[in-house]
Amino acid sequence: MSNAATAIAQAHTEAQEKKAAKATKNASRARSFQETADRKAAAPIATLEAVKALIPTDAQAAAIARAFAIDEVDTDEVFGAGFNSVMEEIKIMEPILATTVNGEKNYRALEMHMQRIVGARVASAFGQAQFYETKRQAAREMSSGFTNENRDEDRMGVDGQANRAAFAREFAAQLGMKTYGLSALAEGAAKAYAEYFGSEWKPYSRNSARSLDRQIADAQADALGF
Repeated sequence: MSNAATAIAQAHTEAQEKKAAKATKNASRARSFQETADRKAAAPIATLEAVKALIPTDAQAAAIARAFAIDEVDTDEVFGAGFNSVMEEIKIMEPILATTVNGEKNYRALEMHMQRIVGARVASAFGQAQFYETKRQAAREMSSGFTNENRDEDRMGVDGQANRAAFAREFAAQLGMKTYGLSALAEGAAKAYAEYFGSEWKPYSRNSARSLDRQIADAQADALGF
């Protein structure tokens, strides 16, 4: 084979290798993107219902306070703090974010902003609730004779300190009361949102955003006599 033919063959081989490498790289990127999207889709969504499913009930919170000598949460006060803080922010931000379109007030930007503000409170309560549930289950396992074969964990240490199981229960109890309070704050915030905008708060998503746009468009069309 001549030198020219050899050079052409080598160039062709290199081009094919580069093309294959690029295709592999693109496929890897596509898989990585899809995996990220799948993880995001599978991740639990922070809602008030999800929070309620994990935190102590009113009766359980009262029992925790008694059993562990922890101050009970004044849920009325915390709920009111969540409600009032959101209402106050709405009043401050309304003249900034609300606009007038064809003589009609458009609250789209304000509603999106407050949707995320309330969402932050719900997400905080949900994150704490998940952590609480994890530690509650850990304390349960450590305290159960059926799942804990190491019975030394249920005895006093030589230094007189509480054993590991007792510490785990105490820690879970503290977390339970914290998430109980954060839930009340989130509920108050969501209540203020619903009262002002006339619709229940829902976690932000592209679908909910499109739904909100559709609702606004329908209301504007109706006002214009379309």
